[in-house]
Amino acid sequence: MENQRHLTRKIRILRLLAVVRAYHHYSMMEMHRQVLQHDNTWEEAEQLSDFMSVIAPHMEHSPTDFLHDKDETSDIVLTNYEDFKKWQKIAEGVDISEKTLLAFCKNVDNLQSVFGLKALGHIFYSEWLMALFLYVNDSISKTDLQKIFVEYSLFTGKLEPPNLTLFGKTMFEIEEKILEIANKQTNRSIEKN
Repeated sequence: MENQRHLTRKIRILRLLAVVRAYHHYSMMEMHRQVLQHDNTWEEAEQLSDFMSVIAPHMEHSPTDFLHDKDETSDIVLTNYEDFKKWQKIAEGVDISEKTLLAFCKNVDNLQSVFGLKALGHIFYSEWLMALFLYVNDSISKTDLQKIFVEYSLFTGKLEPPNLTLFGKTMFEIEEKILEIANKQTNRSIEKN
């Protein structure tokens, strides 16, 4: 019985990890795709640099940080697409279909659900889930796990303790939304036949 619960926990964490990592790469791919559609000017880059200096005064910014090269940006899009496909295959291995995963990513990216994931959560959460997965597989110690569970504050530039309540809530919302999407897709499929 204990082995079954342990296996269930591993699969649950792996499912969440696959979804969060896939969403991260989907989000980065879409963001850089949008950048490709926009020609930026030096004036715009200066404005962005000034804006970022107000938001994150502890970091140095220059206008060149906000100019993009179309070839480099295209490479970033392709790299994130390839990484998305890798995590999609892992998600399929834990019973999340490509169609469901893609619908989930679009749903979150369009701000229809799981706002905690969209708002930079996918950056921290994927590392935390990977650490949890390693921990339940006895690959890292509890001390190592605790060292990984930190957030980097954009405002102070320092590491801070994570909001574990928000993390847990977001993971629950991910599971609910995946189930909801899969159920809708199944119902549509049944109605067509």
